[in-house]
This record gives sequence, C-alpha cells and structure tokens, in this order.
Amino acid sequence: MSTHIQLRIESGILEGCVCENIENSGKKYYSFQGIPYARPPIGELRFKAPEKVQPWEGVRDATKDGDQCFSKSFIPTLEKTGSEDCLTLNVFTPKLPIQAEDGTKYDLLPVMVFIHGGAFTSGSNSKILQNPEYLIRDDVVIVVINYRIGLLGFLSLDDPSLDVPGNAGFKDMVMVLKWVNENIKTFNGDPNNVTIFGQSAGAASVHLLMLSPAARGLFHKAIIQSGCAISVRARSIKHGHILSELLGTEENNGRKVLDVLKSMTVEEVHELQEKIPDPWHVSKIRPFGFVIENANQKGDPFLTEEPLELIRRGEYYKVPVLMGYNSREGIFIPTRYHNSSQELLADMELNVPFHLGLKKGSVASRKTAEKIFRFYFGDQDPTHADIDNFYKLLSDNFFIRDLFRSATLHAQHNSNPLYLYEMTLETSLNTFKAMSGVKHPGVSHGDELSYLFNLPIKSQIIPESVEDVGIRRFCRLWTNFAKYGNPNSPVDDKLLPVKWEPFTLEKKCYYEIGAEISSKQNPIDSRMKFWEEMYETI
Repeated sequence: MSTHIQLRIESGILEGCVCENIENSGKKYYSFQGIPYARPPIGELRFKAPEKVQPWEGVRDATKDGDQCFSKSFIPTLEKTGSEDCLTLNVFTPKLPIQAEDGTKYDLLPVMVFIHGGAFTSGSNSKILQNPEYLIRDDVVIVVINYRIGLLGFLSLDDPSLDVPGNAGFKDMVMVLKWVNENIKTFNGDPNNVTIFGQSAGAASVHLLMLSPAARGLFHKAIIQSGCAISVRARSIKHGHILSELLGTEENNGRKVLDVLKSMTVEEVHELQEKIPDPWHVSKIRPFGFVIENANQKGDPFLTEEPLELIRRGEYYKVPVLMGYNSREGIFIPTRYHNSSQELLADMELNVPFHLGLKKGSVASRKTAEKIFRFYFGDQDPTHADIDNFYKLLSDNFFIRDLFRSATLHAQHNSNPLYLYEMTLETSLNTFKAMSGVKHPGVSHGDELSYLFNLPIKSQIIPESVEDVGIRRFCRLWTNFAKYGNPNSPVDDKLLPVKWEPFTLEKKCYYEIGAEISSKQNPIDSRMKFWEEMYETI
C-alpha cells in the first residue's frame, strides 16, 4: 500500500507516492509521474516548438503516468495508444529535501534524465518499462521523459513562414532540461550535476543534444547507448513533397499541407504517417529524425549544421561521455523487420549506407556492395551466408560503425574523458534477444536495458546470481559516471575490480561488460578498419 505525498513545484502542487523499493530491502523512494513540462502541443501548437507549461490550480494527481505520444505500440499485438497531450515526465527520488532528525539537510543528489528509444516512432516513459528501482539504489534522482514522435514530433516543412522547420521532438527534450534546471532541487536533485542518457533513438538524441546550441549548459555528462547523431537511422527527410503527393495537394504548397494536417484528428495524422515509406535498411534516409534547420528560422533552431561537420570541427558542448554498443546488435533487425534477412542478402546494395552518397544501381554502388559482401562473407553463396557474419554486418551497419566513428572524432577534440564499452553479458535478462527467439551467441540491441530498469517480464533475481551481479554492476558504472564523470568507484569496489580506462586516439581502450569485466584495446579492429577505409576512398 503506497502513501501519498504532496510537493509544490514552480507550476503547482503535485501529489505523488511513497513507494517501497522491493529491490532494496524495503527502502522507500518517492514517485511523481505525469508531470507536465510544457503546454499541451494541441490546436495551434500542433507540430510547433514547445511552450512553457502553465501553472495549474489545486493539486495535480502525480501517481500515474501521463499519456504517451499517440503511436502504434512497439509490440505488434497491441493497439495504437496515447494522445497529443503527452509532454510529461516522471521523477523518482530516494530522498526529498527535508531536514534529517538531527537538523541537517540532505545533500543534493546527481540527476539522470533518460530518453527512450523507438526509432522516433514509438516508445514512452512508462514506469512499467522504466522502473527506477535498480538505479535509484545508488542514490541518484531519475527523470524519464515523453517527447513527441512520428509526424507529431518531426514534421518538417521548408516554408519558414509556417514555423514548422522540424525537430520539434528534440526541442521537447531541450524544454525538459530547462524544466529540470528550474525544478529538480524540489526533488533533492542537483541542477548542477545532470546526466542525460538514452538508448537507440534516445542515444542519438543525447548525442544531438551535445551538438545543439539550444541545449548548451543544460546538462553536464552524456551516456550514449547503441545509437548516435551520425547514425544512418537518426536523420530525416523533409516532408513537403511526399505529403503533397499523399494528400493530393498542390506540389510545394506547404501551407496547404499544414492546413490539412491541422484539420485532421490525431488518428488521421497517424494513418497518414503510416503511408509514408520508412525504409528499414540503410540505403535510404528515414522520414523521422533530425533535419538541418535554416539558421535564420524564427525562434531557437535545434540544429543548423550537419552533425558530422560539427564533430569534426570540435564545435559542440564538450562534456564527459560514456558510450557503447552490444556485441550482436543486429540480432534485433530481422526480429523488428520481417523478411529483412532474405532481402538484404538478395540485394546487397541495400547494405550501402546512404551517406556514402552513391546512387543505387550505379557502378560505384554495385562495387561497394560487392566489397561489403566479400568482407563479411568471403566466397559464400548469399543464400547460405554465415548467420554470425550476417549479424556482424547488421550490427556494424545500423549501430556500431557510426558510434565508433563518433568516438574516434570526439577523442580528437574533447578534453573531457570518453569511455567506450562493449556489452557481451548474456543471461536470462537479455529481454530483446529472448523475444527474438534467436539462440545464436551474442547480445541484441536493447538487451542492456533490463540491467538498468526493473522490467516486469522476468523471474525473481537470485542474490549474487550472474543476473544480480550484472544489474548491480551496470547500475554502479552508470551512476558512478553520473556522480563523478568517471565510471570507476573512488574507493575499492568488489563489483568493479578492473579499472575502466578512457578511450583516446593513442590507446583505443574499451571496457568489456560480460560475466566478468575486462579492459581491452582496439574493439572489433578489422571491421572498423574496413569501414574507415571505405569512407576514405569514397
């Protein structure tokens, strides 16, 4: 039975819960859910940059999640759900800023703001999926956010007079960070020690926040899990032409497109969204993600230059970074996108990343496809290609290559430490791999999440089991980094017997997080060299 508790923040009074942390010997934590951080993005605010939340009268119920952004569930068997009024966040804290019995005040705690993944088209801050009971044991304040996704979050029209340049979902995240800076002390969080972390599309978002002038100074550390700003999966097309075609409006008439979209119900907007081709392979740009805005656009643009160029020039917000990937990220792809295995092997040009700038069907594109096939599969028959090499190709092409390129480029400019990891830990908690039904060795995209958040789809964790140690180790590394900018414990820690060395150009160190932990150099060296040489010769 939970006890309710009230708290006043800048915009009004919240009534949250005192929860028992079953993963921490009955200790309590405080839960405040569904807190608005911006005005509802409805009516004239649909597709626009978020506006500051308005104060409310009376006491607001903060005992349950707010609505997620209207979308189709990531789980295919579930229906579309959510609403447009979705700009809310959850805050979980182990302590409130009250005086202890001896009269002393609690110290402010480090803050960790989590950004969910979901390819910018699904996902939410649901407490069921982002239960804080593991991380909060290490005395941090956890903030988990909703942001707009799909067309609602990433519609991009060229006409500057329409004020819909794109990136609204990322501007939601900036608004979150402003809210945290203004309000988190009330939850005993330190606004001067904020770590943003995210997975997949959430990781790309974290990386983009490092590159955006709009977010500069609003956070102090970044954790990037299996995604990045220069990923082939992170950027978007502009929508004017394709929406004109789908809606039957005059070509290049963005105002007419916007008028029609604003007249639609949210269900109709989503139905239209599903008609926009969203390629699951890497040879074409997706319709949902970041776009480059006009620097002269009114308001505060989120991004006005290419991420790769900003990183190369060292023009970004330099903070300590922890980033990494799972050993067989690509196990996830055939599970998420059915029939992809056969199509990718039958047409190897689908494996040529679009940002190489090669026209499909050209001699250069076909030669590049052949090089990729020969490197990963040698002389094998495509119809009998080795499955592990196929997972390596998918892992590198969708996730690892661009993340490793980012790490290498950041190491040239960032005076703050950068820590790189590879997750190889395989236990019953590797949820995404379990859902895929794949028995092949390796850690799937998304599998690290079950070690950070207490998901409901597992059996009870036995103390000192490999699952228990994995959870406590992951959480200790992540929260150490949030506290100190360094994942190593400042004192002897039996959980972390091996020091995690920073990644530099001279020593490309990385940390293998497996059943045991170890410090290594030159991760997946030959595969990364292959792609480095590929990019140099194009």
